[in-house]
Amino acid sequence: MKKVIQTIAVMLFAIVLMPATTKAQLKLPQTSPKAQTMQVVGLTEIQIDYHCPSVKGRKIWGDLVPYDSVWRTGANEATVISFSDDVMIEGNKLAAGKYALFTIPGKSEWTIIFNKKKDLWGAYGYDKAEDVLRVKVKPLTNANNENLEFWFSDITINSCTINLMWEKLHVPFKVTTETDAKVMKLINDSVSVNPNKASLLRQAAGYTVTSGLHLDKGLEWINKAIGIKAEYRSYWTKAQVLAKMGKYNDAIDAANKTLDAGKDDKDFADMKSMVEKNIEDYKTKAKK
Repeated sequence: MKKVIQTIAVMLFAIVLMPATTKAQLKLPQTSPKAQTMQVVGLTEIQIDYHCPSVKGRKIWGDLVPYDSVWRTGANEATVISFSDDVMIEGNKLAAGKYALFTIPGKSEWTIIFNKKKDLWGAYGYDKAEDVLRVKVKPLTNANNENLEFWFSDITINSCTINLMWEKLHVPFKVTTETDAKVMKLINDSVSVNPNKASLLRQAAGYTVTSGLHLDKGLEWINKAIGIKAEYRSYWTKAQVLAKMGKYNDAIDAANKTLDAGKDDKDFADMKSMVEKNIEDYKTKAKK
């Protein structure tokens, strides 16, 4: 019996020590730290998860990263890119989802690869049969960038450019979304259900201002909204639509109506100076 008790005591002591051993694991900084970048393009969220190596005086292209071989496009685990909606990559369709982002660097041309097998360490286990899309792009020269990084540029509601930058190389590729088509369908469906809702028509016209698209339709919507309910918000939206169309004298008229319609509204006070400033801007542009 005594021996049994001693055995149990040893086992309990070992169990007590186990968490201490686990806690003794050191969390140390990585040589190539993890990074993440995200951008919303219109309605589409794009995210890139990667590890960023440093140059450290090494020759990168054609040496550390060989030409004409599949590269993890970073360090450690394979770089992963995700899209919340279907997109076009350099004019080629790519379904919404999460992909490993591999590349094949070349002296004058790179291949960008979107692959379904994303849970890999580097390019080990890469399978060409799992490629969903490959596109060719041209690398550009750049000022020295010690750490590899991804960043977004040329962002509109319908597109952006994703840029890979490391050492003295810059590799861009274009992503296009279907934002405008989706928004216009949503607007047209909503307006068909609520054709006489002034606030909805004003919102629809406001989209044409922010996007710079469908301005003729935007003017039609805002004129209808004013016909239903003449209020300063709608007149101001009309002024913005007309200004986008380059019709500055008409925009001045609509902006003056904004001031008149809002003069007795306490909520208009903060907006008044902005409208007045824009009227002066429209007058200057109308003279050119």
